[in-house]
Amino acid sequence: MNPWLIASGLLGALCTAGHAFSGRAIYFLPIQSQLVNAGHSHIFSGMWHLITVNFALSSLALLAAGTMGRSDFAVPLIAAQFLCYAAVYFFQSVKLGSSLKLFQWTLFAAVGMLAAIGAVLP
Repeated sequence: MNPWLIASGLLGALCTAGHAFSGRAIYFLPIQSQLVNAGHSHIFSGMWHLITVNFALSSLALLAAGTMGRSDFAVPLIAAQFLCYAAVYFFQSVKLGSSLKLFQWTLFAAVGMLAAIGAVLP
């Protein structure tokens, strides 16, 4: 059992739930209501759901790796993925005038860092 990976997976699951439920009301529906082109609307919807699936499967993989005590090559890749998400959102947030304008980067960074620690420590 690897508590770092389990913590990372649980935090990733929180990101998944936040994206799917809170994000729907805060971001998805307002953006979707502004898209008048049906093609753009469906592409945006597809991208939104792909992100949700990606978060969910990444979280499940981290939880599975943590419970099995394994940190195969997928764990460092998932760690890098979430750290890259954090970097993108951090720089976008700073562009908007405050490092916490898009606070999601803090959760993404925590998932990535916990996964990276879990990949190194048993």
